[in-house]
Amino acid sequence: MQKIPLTLAKPGMTLAKPVTRPDGIAVAGAGSELSQGILDRFDSMGITHVVVEGEPVKLDGQPGTTSYDKRLERLDYLFRRFPDDKWMGQIKRLVDHYFRMKAAASAALAEAARAARAASQSEAAPEVDNTPKPKDA
Repeated sequence: MQKIPLTLAKPGMTLAKPVTRPDGIAVAGAGSELSQGILDRFDSMGITHVVVEGEPVKLDGQPGTTSYDKRLERLDYLFRRFPDDKWMGQIKRLVDHYFRMKAAASAALAEAARAARAASQSEAAPEVDNTPKPKDA
């Protein structure tokens, strides 16, 4: 199972855990298949993340000058002095999760921008009329 930002959820994915609104009310059960209508409804309810079955989204490789792997190595280095401290371990896990979510959100924005650019280019391309014209006699 994988927790992903709602922006990366696609129709056809299956929920691994129930989805609840920010006020705690359940709106979809585990095992539900996502559709575009459900995703739109989640967005309007303020739901930002969903847990889906499998790992359908690759979360590493955040765009920028530093790859996600290097950020993760740096995180290990920063917490090297606290291998047995349960509280520092919890903070490390939270920071790791934060970086993964930021990488996923950044990838979603980049994909949306790429799709918008491709759509605008296809609309801007003039259509050529290749139908034969009747000749006047």
